[in-house]
Amino acid sequence: MWSGDEDIPLYLRVGHGNEVDSAMFGTLMADFHKQWQIDALLVADAVLYTEDNLQMIVSFR
Repeated sequence: MWSGDEDIPLYLRVGHGNEVDSAMFGTLMADFHKQWQIDALLVADAVLYTEDNLQMIVSFR
């Protein structure tokens, strides 16, 4: 994940090649949120939109 200003990297996690993106995406966002307690707009592709992931990000509020 990176900032919108100058594309400065804020968070990186190298995953295993066998991980399913939709299973890990919510966890990645939760880890980022724990480390960076900022009001941010998070943009994602369709992989984010699973019931488990959406429930996880609702808890960020």
